[in-house]
Amino acid sequence: MKALSIKQPWASLIAHGFKDIENRTWRTHFRGRIYIHVSAKTAGDFMRLLSNKQLNKVVWELENYKTFETYFEYSAIIGEVEIIDCVINHESIWAEKQPDLTKKPIWNWVLDNPVLYDKPILNVKGKLSFWYPDTDIVECIGCSQKFDIETMEEDDGGEKFCPECWEVLAPIMAQEAKEIRELEK
Repeated sequence: MKALSIKQPWASLIAHGFKDIENRTWRTHFRGRIYIHVSAKTAGDFMRLLSNKQLNKVVWELENYKTFETYFEYSAIIGEVEIIDCVINHESIWAEKQPDLTKKPIWNWVLDNPVLYDKPILNVKGKLSFWYPDTDIVECIGCSQKFDIETMEEDDGGEKFCPECWEVLAPIMAQEAKEIRELEK
């Protein structure tokens, strides 16, 4: 799956389902799911970047923004989102408007169906435009979250488990295997 690097706080706002537009100076014809990668650098101070309407939307839905701020990761894949359209002057409060269409356009990528990972995939170096992660990202058979394959455990059947699920399920699977061997005797 493709990835797109986005600076904080925009990346977290998208992954949490607040921000439904990604503003870019280039148009995309791509439609589908992408990884949300957080750039190594921030876009600036959270409170100063948002308009009053944007801030009210976020604060209204959160108990307090400091809690949200703890989710800020950098150089990490934090979730997924679907690109469903690409337009100019979308009505969303997150869309940069362009009153003068004789200038270089600002494209509003319309986003939907965000997924925030419980655990980000850390230490992933981003790139410009769309790109493919250098690491293999695999879904854990136990919890259905996605992880870097290097951090996962594998059972005898080739199924992949995150460390937390492996810790819980490995003893159970070992006991089940022992019981099956005893029944086969």
